Amino acid sequence: MRLHPRATLCSTLAAAFLFAAAAQAQLPGTMFGQIFDDKGEPIPGVKITVTNPESPSFKQEETTDARGRYTIFVANALPAYTIAMAKEGYQQFTMPGVKIAAHQRTRRNFNMTSAAAAVAAAAASEPSAEDLEAAAGAGIVKTYNEGVIALNAGDLATAKAKFTEAIEKNPEYGQAYGGMARVLWKEESWQPALDNALKSVQYNPEDTEINQVLYAAYNGLGQKDKAAEILKKMQADNPEKAGLNMFNQAADLYNSGNTAEAKKIFEAILAGQPNHAKTHYMLGLCYVGEDNKDKAKEHLGKFLELAPNDPDAGTAQEMLKYLSQ
Repeated sequence: MRLHPRATLCSTLAAAFLFAAAAQAQLPGTMFGQIFDDKGEPIPGVKITVTNPESPSFKQEETTDARGRYTIFVANALPAYTIAMAKEGYQQFTMPGVKIAAHQRTRRNFNMTSAAAAVAAAAASEPSAEDLEAAAGAGIVKTYNEGVIALNAGDLATAKAKFTEAIEKNPEYGQAYGGMARVLWKEESWQPALDNALKSVQYNPEDTEINQVLYAAYNGLGQKDKAAEILKKMQADNPEKAGLNMFNQAADLYNSGNTAEAKKIFEAILAGQPNHAKTHYMLGLCYVGEDNKDKAKEHLGKFLELAPNDPDAGTAQEMLKYLSQ
């Protein structure tokens, strides 16, 4: 995660931030999600191959489960990975330049085009009505995946253009609304993010992670009651995931420089989970940015007490040394 030290910090503390940023860049990250077919059904048994162009010997393989779910964990979030997805009967596609954010669980859903639809799309002869429909579906899937790749790379302008194109091709394509909602969330365009998230709920109810966007959008619009309703729903469905969603939302705000809003959410997490180690770590960073050394030391110390073997423990120890000088 990027750190945002303020000019008021002493030079030694700034050095600690540089150390933390360097350490953070090589820490692990996770990307997860689901893979769907042309009709929005999850695809089990998709082989996912992860390679690193900068390290030819690196190769990691995963396979989607019965519900089309996958998880890719990398020990080093620094490289731009190449990810290929393949299954018999479907058109393989490859995504170069995929960045997996350090210390985060980033959700990315993908669609795969059936081989039949791909053949129909390439056919030069007079196609049937069914072939035309299949070809159109294949085009939407390709456009949507290009949007996901752009979003994953942080190219929000391209992602927005691709999701818009997919929606124009099929106004009921729920995955594209979900992708657009996530772009607008990152831009903190709360009302459009909410509108697209609600469309995603309508057309793609399988994507329950969209609740994270709904929660953020309602909060951003000051509709606290509705945000609380969404949070209750997330907590009822999966309390652990609800906490994770809130943490990821706060981490995104922190990374975008909105430390004040991030701090509010981190504090809300601790109100319900006082021993959430990583939240103490992030709050410590927030207070360092405010030059509140006492609070920063309190939370960094609590983090080390709860998670002495966490990958960020070394960074926290170094920062505590500087804060104590």
